[in-house]
Amino acid sequence: MISALIYRRLCLWKNHMVPNLFFFILVPIFVFLLISLPLKNIIRFSLAGIPYDSWVFPGLIFIISSFTLYPVIFREFFELRINNKVLMNISLSPYSKNKIILSNLIVACLETSVMILMSALLYMFLITASFNISSIIFFIFCFILHCFLIGNLYITFTLSIDNLLTIFYIFFILMIIVLFGSGFLIEFSFFPPGFESILKWAPISIPFQIYLKFSSTNIIDYLSIFSMILLIYLWIIVNGQILKSKLRQ
Repeated sequence: MISALIYRRLCLWKNHMVPNLFFFILVPIFVFLLISLPLKNIIRFSLAGIPYDSWVFPGLIFIISSFTLYPVIFREFFELRINNKVLMNISLSPYSKNKIILSNLIVACLETSVMILMSALLYMFLITASFNISSIIFFIFCFILHCFLIGNLYITFTLSIDNLLTIFYIFFILMIIVLFGSGFLIEFSFFPPGFESILKWAPISIPFQIYLKFSSTNIIDYLSIFSMILLIYLWIIVNGQILKSKLRQ
C-alpha cells in the first residue's frame, strides 16, 4: 500500500511541479528571514551559552516539518474525505483502517523529509552550525518521532472536523503553539515556571527535548523515547477508529 501511495504522490508532484518547488524553496527562506533572523538579534546566546543561530538550527527543521506535513495530511484526510474522492476508494480496500493511517503517515513523513533535506542544505549556507555523525543520526530519529506525533495530531483534527473554517482556525492555533510554545525558537526557561511545565509535557515538544538532552549531555532518554513510541502506536489505533466511524456515516 505504501508503494501505491508513493506513486500517487509522485504523480501529483509531476502535475504540480512548479508550485511545489516554489513552496519547498520559499517556506524555509521565509521561516529564516521572518523568524530566526530577527530573534537572533534579540537572543544572542542560548542559556547554555551556545550562539543562537547554531542552537536554533534543529528547531527550524522541526518547524518546517510541522508546516509542510499539514497540506499533505489535510488533502488526504479532509479534502478527499469531504469530497468523497480517493480516500473512500482506499477505505474499500482489504487493508485495515490502522494500516491506512500508518501508510499515509509514512508517505507524508517521506515527502516532508525531502523538503527538510533541501531546507537543511539551504541553512548550511546561512547558519554556522557543526554536527557530528552520532548527533545527526539521533536528530533524524527524533525528527521522525516528531513527524509521527504531529502527523497523528493533524489526522485527528482533519478526521474529526467537517467544517473548513474551523479546521483553519485550529491549524492557526497549532502553528502559534509550534512556533512559540514548543521550545523550537524560545527555550522553556524563558516562560513562567507553571506555564513552562505545561509546555514541556506537550507531546509535540518532547522529541526536540530528547534531542537537545542528547546533544548537550550525550545521554539518551530511553523512557521518553519509549513513551513517545507507545503514544504514536496508540494514537494510530485511535485515528483508525475515528476513520472507521467517519466512513460509516
